[in-house]
Amino acid sequence: MNMLDAMVARRSARRWTGRLATFVDRHFLALASLPAMGIVAAVTVVPFIAALGLSFTNYSLAYPDRIRFVGLETYVSVVEDGQFSDILANTLYFAVGAVVVETVLGVALALALARPLRFIGAARAIYTIPLMTANVAAAVAWKALLNQNSGWITAATGFLGLPAVDWLGDPTTAMPALIVADAWTGIPIVAVLVLAGLLSMPTEPSEAALVDGASPFQIFLHVTLPAIKPVLVVCIVFRTVEAFRQFGLIQIMTGAGPGIKTMVLNYYVYQQSFSYGHAAYGAALAVLLVLMLGGCLGLILAVGRWRSD
Repeated sequence: MNMLDAMVARRSARRWTGRLATFVDRHFLALASLPAMGIVAAVTVVPFIAALGLSFTNYSLAYPDRIRFVGLETYVSVVEDGQFSDILANTLYFAVGAVVVETVLGVALALALARPLRFIGAARAIYTIPLMTANVAAAVAWKALLNQNSGWITAATGFLGLPAVDWLGDPTTAMPALIVADAWTGIPIVAVLVLAGLLSMPTEPSEAALVDGASPFQIFLHVTLPAIKPVLVVCIVFRTVEAFRQFGLIQIMTGAGPGIKTMVLNYYVYQQSFSYGHAAYGAALAVLLVLMLGGCLGLILAVGRWRSD
């Protein structure tokens, strides 16, 4: 009887060991990513929950002992803020402008670098230089370039006989100048990802379309673009997130000025929370920023999936 029990126990142990091994094999990637997921949750989900809870209070850094629950009162104050609609429009202006410019020019650059030309390896190395530049250094450099009195761009326009323009101080040119500065580092990121997709594409469909008499634009529209669409969606998602969280570039180049013409929601969160000490107000703005970003990403992914179907 003892031997029979031992045999049954061994078989049961082997059975459960086999099931465990099968489960690990099937879900290895998910199990391996658990530590990283825990870190991501610790640095993103937990702070978001804390900010969400703080947004329902009147907490202020100036009077930390007077905190009390106020419900949706803080959100009502945000909506009634006379500057909020303008700041929201600025945020969308910057995000949409930067993502469109970076995506279009990034794809164009990738197409140019995908051609088997002479010295193309050196060209591919040169265009990655902005990726190796710190964002702060890039912002300082662009601020110097756009300086109305001593910037190289002002010198170039003066050489052409054009009047000097206060690129960062003029309300009509400040935001486009920021978009150009952001695109300088954003375009190579898009180009790197799209170029990888282009180089991994099979050449047979393009060659067949060329034999059938399709123009280069038709080949790009009907063959190349559908093939790189997943990579393109990833690029747009990455650049959208980066545009919504942009802070250092704006702080260094314009300080959200002139007035509030370049004030975006992320900078407004910082200003309200730390410059003015309105922590609950800043938390409410941060929650709205996350919800707004989530809505934009959901729309991008939905459009990309619909187009793929």
